[in-house]
Amino acid sequence: MPSVLGLMERREARARQDLESWTEVLEQAQAEVDAARERVERARVGREELVSALAEESTVITPASVPSGGEMAAAVGSSGSGPVHGERPPVWRSGMGEEVLSGLYREVFAAVVAASGPVNGVELTRAVGQEAEIKNEVEKIRHRAYVLEKRGWLARAKDGRFMPASELGVVAQGVSPASGERPRPSGGSA
Repeated sequence: MPSVLGLMERREARARQDLESWTEVLEQAQAEVDAARERVERARVGREELVSALAEESTVITPASVPSGGEMAAAVGSSGSGPVHGERPPVWRSGMGEEVLSGLYREVFAAVVAASGPVNGVELTRAVGQEAEIKNEVEKIRHRAYVLEKRGWLARAKDGRFMPASELGVVAQGVSPASGERPRPSGGSA
């Protein structure tokens, strides 16, 4: 007759095997969920970039048939009735304040201005309250900063960090040629 202790040890061993098996299934399922979540995020970012590129090409009015996930990211050019959440920022001109920026563009610009020095994409992502451990979130924020740089709101150092364009004179060396060619919010020329 088997001992009670031996029976309990075998029972525990079977339970441990079941636990390990289910843990492995759970980890595989979580990996699939993470991969699916990343595919969704990439598709969303790609769609937003496409809509933004189409809006940039059409400076008057973007066709209303362009899908933008419930928001008209590329509404109208300068004749709009106010900022739309995903709307591209205008090219900076003297006298413009950050109130003309909308959504994440305003948040990114404010974070760069509030920083004690030039900031990179990960630092910006954290500053606007997004998860910097998620690569797509960092890329989304970095893309907004690139757009702000292209439109004259921010400057970018050679190492890729962003700063307010008004600091261009202070940090003139190390700034990308693309940044140095545009008028800046400081009103001076680079």
